[in-house]
Amino acid sequence: MAETTQTDKTVHTTTVHSHAEPRASLVSNTLAIVGFLIVIVIVLWGLFNIGTLAAPWFSSLFGKDADSIKVTAPANVTSGIAFPISWKYSTSEKGTYAFLYQCKDIVHFQTVGVGGATSTVPCGAAFTVATTDNTLIVTPQLSGTASTSVPLSIVFIPSATTSPQVQGSATVIVNPWRATTTPPVVVQPSTSTPVTPVIPPATTTPPTTPRTPTATGPADLSVYITSIVPDGSGGGIATFDIGNVGLSSTGVYTFSAQLPTVGGYLYNSPLQASLAPGDHIVNTLRFSQATSGVFTVSVTQSGNETNTVNNYAAQNVSMPYAPQTYPQQPYYYQQYPYVY
Repeated sequence: MAETTQTDKTVHTTTVHSHAEPRASLVSNTLAIVGFLIVIVIVLWGLFNIGTLAAPWFSSLFGKDADSIKVTAPANVTSGIAFPISWKYSTSEKGTYAFLYQCKDIVHFQTVGVGGATSTVPCGAAFTVATTDNTLIVTPQLSGTASTSVPLSIVFIPSATTSPQVQGSATVIVNPWRATTTPPVVVQPSTSTPVTPVIPPATTTPPTTPRTPTATGPADLSVYITSIVPDGSGGGIATFDIGNVGLSSTGVYTFSAQLPTVGGYLYNSPLQASLAPGDHIVNTLRFSQATSGVFTVSVTQSGNETNTVNNYAAQNVSMPYAPQTYPQQPYYYQQYPYVY
């Protein structure tokens, strides 16, 4: 009997784990996320630029201009003639209004204070306005002969320091004052038939003394600065002449002077006596703490003066340095009027 031989065959299976495919997938996912983030950044940057460019359009669309002050003033004004400046602004905040105008060498503005005295408004500085009807009356003074454009502004200054200021502007053209003239009346010759006059009998009358006609017209105050000199002790002496170059008496008047002192000082005079036609009066102001700057003086008549162009004078002042002293009230010396 033949023997059968069985052979056991054992098969060994070896599993090989490959890491190449998962590593490639991780890199692809990372690149996709980075690309997505870059796209988001580009989109956000584009939206930001679009919003920045469209900001003015959206502001005008939703009425941002309502936060500004609407100022109304005449387009053309005349030197020496007062005009009103009015404005509209609605707010629940407490605060004050101020008047501001651009500095021009030949233009300045005057206004009447609470006590009735006329004061000069300094240029380039906020001048507080005390009004309840949002209206300010100012008088332009033009020293030149050509019309000049002047920007004006009204500023609202809130009481709360954290709130922003609001401003509105307008522009006026100041024209020089010109006196009006009346055209002569032309009488046409008569074309009627001449009539022989009836000569009455001669009579003897005593001779009469011819009367010299007297010229009549309005008063005209004028002022010019004579000199401004240091007094040698840190002060200054200002001398100026006020005269009546018109054809009638001025009546009482006042004058105000802006003194070039440390911190500035505005002197308002008491009522001055009336000046007859041709009269002049020399005034002297002595003041302490003098400094280099501009000395200005203006006169105001109690009545309606037709010509106010010569009611203002200004002069640059150069004062030497002097040690600071306590401020003193200016001394006012008034001399007797005289006739040129």
